[in-house]
Amino acid sequence: MAGGQNIYEESLRTFLKPIAEYIDDAAVSEIMINGYKDIYIEKGGKLTKVESNFTERGVTTLAVNIAQFVGRQINEANPRLDARLPDGSRIHVVIPPIAKNGVIISIRKFFKEKLTVQRLIDFGSFTPEMARFIQVSVEMAKNMIISGGTGSGKTTLLNVLSNYIPASQRIITMEDALELQLANEHVVRFETRHPDKFGKGAVTMGDLLHSSLRLRPDRIILGEVRGGECFDLLQAMNTGHGGSMATVHANNPIETLSRLESLVLLGGIELPLRAIRAQVTGAIQIIVSAARYSDGSRRVGHISEVLPLNEKGDYVMQDIFIYTQTHKDEDGKIHGYSAPTGVLPSFFHKLKASGYHDMDESFFNPKTYGYDVPPLFMGKSYFTGIAEAYRKHDDEDDKKIISVSKPKKEESVKKDVKKNKNSSPKKTKKEEIDDAFSLDGIDDKKEKNIAIKEKIPKKEVKKEAKKEAKKEVPVVASPTIEASKKVKKKLTDAEKRELLLKRKRKLILKKKKEALLKRKQEEENKKQEKASKEDENNNVTSPFDDDDDGWDDF
Repeated sequence: MAGGQNIYEESLRTFLKPIAEYIDDAAVSEIMINGYKDIYIEKGGKLTKVESNFTERGVTTLAVNIAQFVGRQINEANPRLDARLPDGSRIHVVIPPIAKNGVIISIRKFFKEKLTVQRLIDFGSFTPEMARFIQVSVEMAKNMIISGGTGSGKTTLLNVLSNYIPASQRIITMEDALELQLANEHVVRFETRHPDKFGKGAVTMGDLLHSSLRLRPDRIILGEVRGGECFDLLQAMNTGHGGSMATVHANNPIETLSRLESLVLLGGIELPLRAIRAQVTGAIQIIVSAARYSDGSRRVGHISEVLPLNEKGDYVMQDIFIYTQTHKDEDGKIHGYSAPTGVLPSFFHKLKASGYHDMDESFFNPKTYGYDVPPLFMGKSYFTGIAEAYRKHDDEDDKKIISVSKPKKEESVKKDVKKNKNSSPKKTKKEEIDDAFSLDGIDDKKEKNIAIKEKIPKKEVKKEAKKEAKKEVPVVASPTIEASKKVKKKLTDAEKRELLLKRKRKLILKKKKEALLKRKQEEENKKQEKASKEDENNNVTSPFDDDDDGWDDF
C-alpha cells in the first residue's frame, strides 16, 4: 500500500514538473493555472504571471492524475474536484466544458513549518493583547467563528488558535478536504466523501456531525460551514459542546451572522426568522474576522462579541478589538494600528473570578497602549460611555476627530416632556372647564358638572387632534434674511408631544362645550313647546265670537 502511494506521488510529481520550483518555494502561497499557457503565483500577497507553461495534453493529464491520487473521478459528468496534494496543499480543479479557458487548477499551499501565535504577531496579523483575549475566550469555552474572505487566512488562523485548547480535551474535526493541522494530542479527524459514479456512498458534513455528537467530543471544529449542516452545528453549540470552532466566508462580523442565518435556511429548516436568529446568537459568542488588504497583508480586522437580539429581533454586536487603517504609503503598503475599543465584554465580571487577574479595565483601555479610541466601532450604548470616559481628558481637537455616538434613550424624551409640562402651572380639569365656558357667561355649577361628565368619543377626538397638530406652525421672521421671507419653526419631539396634548385637551373641552350648549338648547326648545301647547289649550276661541274680526268680514 505504501509502495503504491509512493508511485502515485512520483507520477504526480512528474506531471507537476512545469511548476515544481514554485511548489518548492516556501514564499509562494498559491499557484493558479488558467489553461495550459497562463500560470500565476501569489508571493508576498501579490499576484505575478510566470513564464512557465504546460502542454494542453499535459495539464489535462495532471488533472486526471490528481483525481486518481485521491480516489475520485473527474470527467464531463463530474467537472469539479476538491483534493489535496501529498504535502497537504489544497487543490481545486475545474475542466471543460464548465471551464472555457481550458483546465483550471488552483493550488493553495500551507506553511511547512509550524506556525505559532508569536509568528503571527511578528507578521503583524494581530497584537499580543488580541492574542491574549482570544486565548482567554478559548479557555473559557466560548464558541468562536473565524470569518473572512477568500485567501484571508481563516484556516491558518484556526490552526494557530486551536493551540489554546487544553491538551486534556478530545477534539473532533470535520472537513471537505483535510487542511487543518492541529498540534493537539487527542484529535479525531473526519473527511467528507463524494458519491461514486453510481451516485452512492456519499458522506456529507451533516452525516459527520451526527456521528461526532455520539463520540463524546469536548470540542467540535468544522473546517468550513457551507450548507445546511450549519443548523446541526448551532444545535451542538447550544447543547453542551462549548468552545467549538468553525470558519465561514464573510467580510465582517455582522455579515458573519447573516451568512450563518442564510446557511440554516438553505438546509430547509422551517422555523420563524426570529427563532433562527435566536439560535445563532445563542450559539456564537465570539467572532474573529480576518481580512486580506490591498497590499497583500493579512490581519485580524475585528474581534467582536455577539449579544442577544434586541427588541426588534435584530442582531446586536460589540467590537472588543479592531484594526484601524490610517494611511497607505507611496509603495502601496497599508499602515494602521490594532487597539481595544474601550468596550468591556459581557463576561467581564467572570474574568477575575476565573483567575484572569490581568484582564481588568485597563486591559480594554486603548490609552494603556498609547492609542486613541478607534473612530468607528460597534457597541451597545451603555458601553460607549466607558469609551467616552477614557477620552474625557483629551484635547478639543482629539474630541473632534474621535466620535462615538450615544443615542438618546426614550426615558430622556419622557423627562423632556415632563419638564415642559412643569414649566407652566398646571390647571385642574375644573379650572379648564371654567376658562372654556367663562367666555360665554355660563356660570351655572350644575351645567359645568354635566360638561365634565359628558362622554366624548375618543377616536373622534384623537383623529381631530392629529389633524390640528399637522397644521403649519406659525412662521417666525428670521433675523438673518429679508423681512419678507418666512421660515418655519422646527419643533423638537418633546414640543410636538406637548402640542399634541394641548390640541387634545382643547378639542375635548370644545366637544364638551358643544354638547352642553346642545343639551341646553334642547331643554329650552322643550320648554317652549310645552308652553305653546298649554296656551293652545287655554285660549281656544269659537268661530262665532263677536270679537273675531275675521268672522265679521265673512
